[in-house]
Amino acid sequence: MYLELWWFLTVPIFFVIGWVASRWDRKKNRLRKQTKLKELEKLVLFLTEDDHNGAIKLLQSIIKDYERSFYLQKALGILFRRVGLFDRALEIHAALLSMRKVDSTLLDSILIDLTKDYIGAGLYDKAYQALELIENETYYYQALELRLKINQRLKQWEPALKTLKDLESYCGEEFENLRIHFFCELIENGATEYKKKLKEKNPDHRRAKELLSNKNEISLDRGNYICNFCAAKFDYFFWKCQLCETWDSCERLGYNKN
Repeated sequence: MYLELWWFLTVPIFFVIGWVASRWDRKKNRLRKQTKLKELEKLVLFLTEDDHNGAIKLLQSIIKDYERSFYLQKALGILFRRVGLFDRALEIHAALLSMRKVDSTLLDSILIDLTKDYIGAGLYDKAYQALELIENETYYYQALELRLKINQRLKQWEPALKTLKDLESYCGEEFENLRIHFFCELIENGATEYKKKLKEKNPDHRRAKELLSNKNEISLDRGNYICNFCAAKFDYFFWKCQLCETWDSCERLGYNKN
């Protein structure tokens, strides 16, 4: 009887210990949530200010607690690509392909990122291979845009015309300006049979008019020029910005005094 009474006396003690422990756990959880919220706020701030290096460091520390998070890993790979660390981006996106229980749409989104990584790294054959693996129609338009980008980088103007046609058929729009530039590139590289197509398309385009008249007054002009898309500056006229790859973005800032 004495032992049973002693046991009853310990019940309040265990109750107090349990209550204190639960309060402590709640406090720890609250502090953990507050810390994660502050980290998230900092991450948003870094991204808003285009501080990609700061965002990468913070995201790497966050991912330690969420190593299997698909979207956080994907975001980290994208940030690595934006700062030019293509090998790190490729490593992360390639690892995501091996994750289990990832549906086909998400897999295709990874392939799009891999293609961008390969293009940034100059691995165009690998980029083509990644594009060939895309199956979901959701990413068909992006895949065509990336293919067209590769065509232009490699100066594959005839394949570029085919990709452009596929792009126009898919979205129902006509990119006449791009087609004119592709025609001009082919003509300048000796494919004179495209002169007839250029005349039929738009002979009044500035570049077409210059090329068909055999005058290089615009193309050979020197001076201070700026890309009205990315603000890159050049000391010569250009049809396509070498930095952001935008066509017809050249604007004159002023004339050389010499």
